Amino acid sequence: MTIPGTDALTFFTRFISHFCAPLFVFLAGLSAAITEHKYACTRQFANALIVRGLVLILFEFTIVSWSWSFNPLFPMLYAQVIWAIGWGFVVLGLLRLTGIYPVFIAGLLLVFGHNLLDGITFETNTIAHTLWSIVHQKNVLALPFGFSIRTTYPVAPIVGLMCLAYCAGVYYKSQHYSKKVMNYAFIMGMSCLALYSILRGFNLYGDMSQFSTHTDPLLTIMSFLNPTKYPLSLQFMLLTVGLGLIALKLLSHLKASFSQNFLQVLGKTSMFSYLTHLYLLHAISWLLIPALGFNFSDMTYGETLVGLPSGYGMSYIATMAMIAVVVVLTALLSKRYLNWKYRNKNSLIAKYI
Repeated sequence: MTIPGTDALTFFTRFISHFCAPLFVFLAGLSAAITEHKYACTRQFANALIVRGLVLILFEFTIVSWSWSFNPLFPMLYAQVIWAIGWGFVVLGLLRLTGIYPVFIAGLLLVFGHNLLDGITFETNTIAHTLWSIVHQKNVLALPFGFSIRTTYPVAPIVGLMCLAYCAGVYYKSQHYSKKVMNYAFIMGMSCLALYSILRGFNLYGDMSQFSTHTDPLLTIMSFLNPTKYPLSLQFMLLTVGLGLIALKLLSHLKASFSQNFLQVLGKTSMFSYLTHLYLLHAISWLLIPALGFNFSDMTYGETLVGLPSGYGMSYIATMAMIAVVVVLTALLSKRYLNWKYRNKNSLIAKYI
């Protein structure tokens, strides 16, 4: 976000959403390690990861993409977090065939080293530029038949984060899921924040955007909390994953309660919940068009991603209320889906959604 130029309310609302992508990736890698014992051998596990990754990439450009546009023929495809997690699974599966240590080393190199490559660019419309756009640098790439693709989440840092998360899961299992691991998670989270503070505060390494001080202390805080998201910079991952690990420790103290059950339902139906909230948000925003003083004829369907009329919007309070409604509806639908999933464990839908 541009600092100054973004008001504090918008900044911190957006800041909260920053945790989604890196924590999705981290939890995906952690879950992969925890479920590895279900497979007869390492090769079977690796194959399952690769297949799941390819399915997620397919999902990104079909059912996920359609949730944003409600238009299967929308000319711009967005390679976002589901695509990146898919590639993470594919690479993790391939690396796992070589052992756990190569996974760990690759994770360290990609997470801590990818920002060394920030200054590298290639000439447009070359194979090198295309590959670089997928791996490290956000770009728009032309496709046949008038389509194009925006590599919103280049995959290198996400693959690295998933590898490290997988290794964390392996360690967690080796400790027999002991609660003391949550203490280590807290220490690791605090260490991430300490390293972030040093790197960000002194503009040393790990981000293309620079921290700057302002006469307004709030703008200084906003600048400090504004690392680069696309692609995930080292600083961005240290901040978000660090706070996520601290939250994991705090959430581990939850007893059997409504909040715990709520989180478990969303966790056990993560892909379904993700898709459901996207479709609900888009559908409700369309249904509200007349209530906000617009006509359906004002829509920009096929021209803009979500197809809403120019100038469409609502107050902050109304937006938060709409989000609350979507969260409740998503949880209720996810609970019903989870019950169905338990009854149909062998279904391909249950396996991948």
